[in-house]
Formats: sequence, structure tokens, C-alpha cells
Amino acid sequence: MRSVYSILLFLAAAAPLLADEQSDCLAQASTTNGVIYWTGQEVSLDKADSYGGIMAGSNGTTKGCMQLGQWDGQIRIGDQPHPVKDSRTILETNPVGQWASYDVSYILGYSHAVVCQDTVQKTLTGDSTNLWNVSGATCEDKNGYTCVGPVGPWGVHASAMSETSCWNCNPPNSFFSPVAGAAYTYPDDNGSVIAASSNALVCCVGNNCKWKNPKAGTTKAGTCTCNSGADKRDATPESKPKKRHLHGHGIHKVRGLSEVI
Repeated sequence: MRSVYSILLFLAAAAPLLADEQSDCLAQASTTNGVIYWTGQEVSLDKADSYGGIMAGSNGTTKGCMQLGQWDGQIRIGDQPHPVKDSRTILETNPVGQWASYDVSYILGYSHAVVCQDTVQKTLTGDSTNLWNVSGATCEDKNGYTCVGPVGPWGVHASAMSETSCWNCNPPNSFFSPVAGAAYTYPDDNGSVIAASSNALVCCVGNNCKWKNPKAGTTKAGTCTCNSGADKRDATPESKPKKRHLHGHGIHKVRGLSEVI
């Protein structure tokens, strides 16, 4: 059996190696190559294209260095809870081009807390809050170990379908509201987007992460008044053209990004 002293020596020796591994990973980022260094809880992941189709052979885990290249799509975090109904946390990636950006999305649902930091701007997307532990909030629709986002990619609460449905800016329910503004909880929750200034991200999974996003909870009231002018929406959002990403119907409204994608 190892002594406590020998274990401490081992951990002390390993720390610089991990730091070097992270630095070496992030140094590979460029304007044409997105890179993520994963920390925190190690869970499974899948890549999906920008329409949500899972890419065959793309499974991996949230550990160490992940090369994105110019890949524009989604990283779905955790095991898929159901063969058809996917309600996992998503990291959306768009590494290249004028509007390069990243965001954490709970639009489809919540599997694990995820927070990512751009290593140059020090901006954050996502949050480390464990939504299962929020006092007074319960999941309205469980799907295995995940909680299904009630607003969904079209932003419609089933009970609110009307000619004045605010289908892209309805506020989240009490389960998701603590992270509104830090991660997508409805399609117009655009404050969670960060510009890809360096394309070098450190992402942490779980609630034992060092970052707490100050934007968490700031948009829990939604972003529109459903009966006013441009915010009025029709009652059949599913008839709208299919958009590339799950959020904002292809429009990011965030400082420095203007109207994008």
C-alpha cells in the first residue's frame, strides 16, 4: 500500500505534466483550427452536424485535447438517454469565418453542467450549476437521467400556442431558469454566445469547476413581450424553414457578433 507521502509526491509530479498537456493542446489553435481542452468530470460525447444528426464514429469522452479543425456543429454531452429522444447538454461550435463563435445549449435538455472559457478573452459560455440540486425546482419531463427542455428548439410551450405565441423568447421554467443567460434555455437566449477570438477553449464538465458565470439567471424572464410588434409570432413555428443551429433561429445577438449565421 502506498503511503500518504508517496501519493502526494506522485500528485505533485503529475500536476506539471497536466499543465504542459493543456498548454500544448491549446497552442495548436488558430484562426482555422478550433481546439478544446476538457477538464472536470469525464463523460461520453457524440458529435452531431449543425442540424442535429449524430455523426457515425464520432463518439469520445470529455477528457484532454479535442481537435475541432473547422468543424461547425454540436457536441452532445453524456450518454444518449433514448434511441430517438435526445435531451443532452450541447456545446455548439463554429470555429471559423467572420462570425466564429461557441455556446452551451440546454435547448433540448440537460444532461451535465458544462462551462467553457475562451483562453484569450476569458469570456464564458455555460455554467457549473448542477440544476438537479437547485432548491425548489423540479424537472417537469425526465428522459432517463436527463431533463427535457420544455421550450424546445422552436421555443413553444404547448400550452401557449396562439397567434401571439412568443415562440422564440418564452422564459424557461424554474428548473432551467438559474442558468438562463449563461447557456441557451430558449432560442433567443443569445447572451450565452462567445466570439471565437482564439479558438482555444478550456471546457469543464460537472459542478466542481472553478468558473461561475455571472450571466447565469439574467434572462430568466425571457426576452420579449408576446403581444408587441416584432415580437409577435404565428402559431405554427414548425412550418418555418429548418435552421442550422438550435438557438436563435440562426441569429446571434451578442456584443461583437451583431446579426450572425
